Amino acid sequence: MSRLVHPRGEASSSRDEAGSVVSTATGARTFEVPRETRGPTKLQRPRNFQKIEITPRGDMHFNYVHFAPDLQRKTGSILGTTLRREYPGLVEEYAGPNRPPRKRLVSSWGQYYGEADQNGLTAAERVKEEFWSFFTAEEELLDELDQNIDNYCQNRVPKILCQARVDAVKKFYGSAIKGKNPSSIELEYEEYKTCKLDWISDEAWDVMCKWWTSKKYKELRKRGQDARFANEEYAQQRGGSLPFPTIQQNLEYRFGPEKAGGLDTYKVQMGGFKASLKGSGKPPNRKVQKMIDDYTQAMHKEHGENWRQSDDLDGNVIYQTFGGVKHGRFAMGNGSFKKSDVLAVAKHKKARSSGSSFQAMQRQNEELQQEVAELRERDEERELMLQEQQETISRQQIFLKQQQGLMTVMCQKIGISVPPEILASWEQQQTRSSASHSPDDRDQEDMEDE
Repeated sequence: MSRLVHPRGEASSSRDEAGSVVSTATGARTFEVPRETRGPTKLQRPRNFQKIEITPRGDMHFNYVHFAPDLQRKTGSILGTTLRREYPGLVEEYAGPNRPPRKRLVSSWGQYYGEADQNGLTAAERVKEEFWSFFTAEEELLDELDQNIDNYCQNRVPKILCQARVDAVKKFYGSAIKGKNPSSIELEYEEYKTCKLDWISDEAWDVMCKWWTSKKYKELRKRGQDARFANEEYAQQRGGSLPFPTIQQNLEYRFGPEKAGGLDTYKVQMGGFKASLKGSGKPPNRKVQKMIDDYTQAMHKEHGENWRQSDDLDGNVIYQTFGGVKHGRFAMGNGSFKKSDVLAVAKHKKARSSGSSFQAMQRQNEELQQEVAELRERDEERELMLQEQQETISRQQIFLKQQQGLMTVMCQKIGISVPPEILASWEQQQTRSSASHSPDDRDQEDMEDE
């Protein structure tokens, strides 16, 4: 079968002889990546590099067809680095008639589908360009992989912006930060200003610094900390940045499939991957151990003697055992199986059940309310992303019309007609802007068709 080669090539990036990215076009500016240093926006491409074949896993993860622990590049590192390098910074919003547009800090993946560069590519498309320059896949998996990339980036962008503050604190203290928790340290506005990260523009960094020192941000941060640490035995992941599927493939490569079951992978993820390999992983706390025990009991009840600990996690059992998908996340193995498939099975089971007692009806009603809330939350996220993209397209069209009007007036003043090639360029830009569709637009249309 044919392998996937991303159709756009690499028109938006320039590389040195070794294949490393040395500059990339971002709207009207070109961001230069230093050749002599490495950092969060630097990607090195080894000589004789061969693309790594991947397959989709769940809603937002990937499996490697030929896995090895020393893979030159992993999907998460490529996407994380490129998301930083292509970060749009500030976007302009329509502020009303006869008012200048206001600027807003980019805070979601949907806003990467904004202004296109001179090659007609948005920041989101350039992120995917870079991704497919490192990876390849069977052609029939393209649509599913593309959706997984969108889901992964939608989840990753807020985390990158949250980590930016922590990185600024580390940069401010330097080596003196050793032994301290940088996420618990707050700086003043002027202190943040001296620690600008290289992947954020000066203007965007100033907005970030003001936000981090605002009263509203500190209140929201305090509320989140209180909720997270209210229970000392909360199920904290210690597996580092490795996603669940990659930990599982690591275990299978090192110890064989019998030691790489879903439950074993979850234990390693919660105890710390590297520490677990050395035999020094932390034992599960009470909450994690209770989740393991509850899942084991539920699997024995569901599958009887046929269940083995080496089997993959069962998303349907996790859904039933831990009360659905709280805050859009599964309690175990989140993102490693399809949420839509699990919800479809749960809905089918509820349709088949025919309890007539008041308690059964009450339980079904609670489950239905939870499912409706989850679907509503997902729809709101999609609607917000779609609205952001539509607003961006509208701003582009307004700007294009303004430029066209200015050019027409100038030509009239000097007594010439607008050159045909410029008229053709306007028409192409207008057609491209009107026909712009992000993956989420297509999802919305599919939902309406259903």
